[in-house]
Amino acid sequence: MFCPSCGSEERQPSQYCRACGTDLRIVRASLEKPDAVTNSAASARDEIGRAVAAKITEFKTAGELKKIAEDVLPEIEKFLESPQQKRLRRIRTGVVIALIGLGATFCFFLLTLKDPDAQFLMSLGVTAFLIGLAFIINGLLFTVPQRSVADR
Repeated sequence: MFCPSCGSEERQPSQYCRACGTDLRIVRASLEKPDAVTNSAASARDEIGRAVAAKITEFKTAGELKKIAEDVLPEIEKFLESPQQKRLRRIRTGVVIALIGLGATFCFFLLTLKDPDAQFLMSLGVTAFLIGLAFIINGLLFTVPQRSVADR
């Protein structure tokens, strides 16, 4: 943890910053408790899910149900997914795109053995691989997993 006043790193769970003397108990307590926004977002997801399920039960024809199942539900599912599910989806997408890029690079490499002028095609495979790698990095590093706080 870093001190909010001076920025020095505190590795030991001490009450005060060794560099400037700031009380770190307040900071530690605020990091351990989920904020109201996180709690309200989780409850809002649950309420929206229940409202959509109630609305679906009102449909009478198969056409209406088909339209909902094909168009609306995937978007609602994406909206209601938890941070862990979003992270997993991004990582999976990245792995698929990266493997497609590697496969394309390999195929284009084999093509260049017969025709050296087709070397520029390998850059397409490398580009797809790098895009997939960016998705994986995004999922691993930049998608914040939801923290659960244990009761004390």
